[in-house]
Amino acid sequence: MKQILPVLCTAAVSVCAAVDFIPSFPNDKPVHEGHKANIDKALPTEPIVQPKAKRRLLVVSSTAGFRHGSIPTGKYAIEQMGLSSGAYETVLSDDPANFEPEVLKTFDAVLMLNSTNDFFMPTAKTEREKYTDEEWKALRDRHYRLVDNLLDFVEQGGGLAGIHAATDACYGHKKYGEAMGGYFWGHPWTADKNVTIVVEDPEHAVIKPVFEGMSDFRVKDEIYQFREPYSRERLRVLLNLDPERSDEPKHNPKREDGDYAVSWVQKVGEGRVFYSSLGHNHHMYWNPLILKHYLAGLQFAMGDIEADTTPSAKVKMPAVTDCCGHKDADGWIQLFDGKSLKGWTQRDGKATYEVRDGAIVGTSALATPNSFLCTEQTFADFELEFEVYCGQINSGVQIRSKATKPDGKVRVNGPQIEIERGPGQAGFIYGEGYFGWVSPEPKSEDESVSTHNHFKNDDWNHYRVVAKGPRIQTTLNGQVIADFSHQQSYNKFDYKEGFIGLQVHAHAIPGVEIKWRNIRIREL
Repeated sequence: MKQILPVLCTAAVSVCAAVDFIPSFPNDKPVHEGHKANIDKALPTEPIVQPKAKRRLLVVSSTAGFRHGSIPTGKYAIEQMGLSSGAYETVLSDDPANFEPEVLKTFDAVLMLNSTNDFFMPTAKTEREKYTDEEWKALRDRHYRLVDNLLDFVEQGGGLAGIHAATDACYGHKKYGEAMGGYFWGHPWTADKNVTIVVEDPEHAVIKPVFEGMSDFRVKDEIYQFREPYSRERLRVLLNLDPERSDEPKHNPKREDGDYAVSWVQKVGEGRVFYSSLGHNHHMYWNPLILKHYLAGLQFAMGDIEADTTPSAKVKMPAVTDCCGHKDADGWIQLFDGKSLKGWTQRDGKATYEVRDGAIVGTSALATPNSFLCTEQTFADFELEFEVYCGQINSGVQIRSKATKPDGKVRVNGPQIEIERGPGQAGFIYGEGYFGWVSPEPKSEDESVSTHNHFKNDDWNHYRVVAKGPRIQTTLNGQVIADFSHQQSYNKFDYKEGFIGLQVHAHAIPGVEIKWRNIRIREL
């Protein structure tokens, strides 16, 4: 016994020493003085709302996996933003002791700033062999206990915020993923890509003070995609990425639904959670818009901004109305007000669209793929009418269309009502980006079947389209052109609902015009 006891004591001391592990990152580079100057110029000088009380924010940037080089820059920016705005006092610390319940109670919110993997443990890839199995288990048990403490803190009314890689952490702790909103599933858009971020919820209390009047904005940053437990059934999504108005992704996107959320909020118990995936590149921390975005999210998490956390999937969208907010007595919605492109967004190619003399004018550009001006609203069953004046160019109007194909490729796809000069195939239905001709007539070798002269060249032409279930009917200048059901389009390819899009086809000659006017729709 006298010989065994020292061994047992030594083992116990060893385990205790392991559990006392405090992460440190001596290889972090100090923040460049030029970066500090950029941040200082970009800092907000007032809070989004006045704090209800003096606030304390704990910023944790500990990592046990990939460590972002921008972490010191982010820490400086977050700390200085608290000082410049007066919104909060910052504590920068990776000490696990801060996650003990009595210490957590002294903070209003915890910000996980690019924390990765099991962040209160040594890095398994390089450090595991330094610890016995018993020591490693003790470290893991401590880490899980501390994360449980954090989640209890949030459940009881505390705040939690995450920036960028905060979703690339605690994969073995399901409740952490649920609280943060999802898990990292790769970054199709790498740090060198210019991307368009859509302001999805412009009236939301966390968004409106920052992005008021903006429908989207451009940044260069690494963009994540997320896997379960990410779900719009639980999260209020605030910002998302528009793939077709962003650079081509370097890696293949995995989400078949094309849902690339960038920022969200949610309620967890009595607590509040804010997350933004923006924050890989250094320059994000001296972008004034992004800093204000962080500030609004942090003030929400700390309890100063009152905001709706109803999940996006459960939010009742406003009734579809025209660009002026009106639906007439017969149910018609004017999609074009004759003065602006309000309610429309351009996708894919680089042709130009403008309003001239009460019409939308699309003009071809050299060396660009097909271009589309698309409604921001989507429609399922409807009656659509429009007038078109077509120059020496092929065109069409998309219905029930999508921006991204099932394989993740960014490309407008869906049924298209053909527009072209006569004799031709105007009014027949083409499967843009997925099928080729849907209407059987254009595939006929008999020209009397495949072409017609109902389109008036160098004049305005009236189209009427009725889409109800798989059946699509088209009329051109009062003449029925197509009337049939295409089950493959409707069921196999799932073109049951989507946007309306005005196409300017790729063309060898720049400057060729096509015009649309009197565009209206009535839902059935």
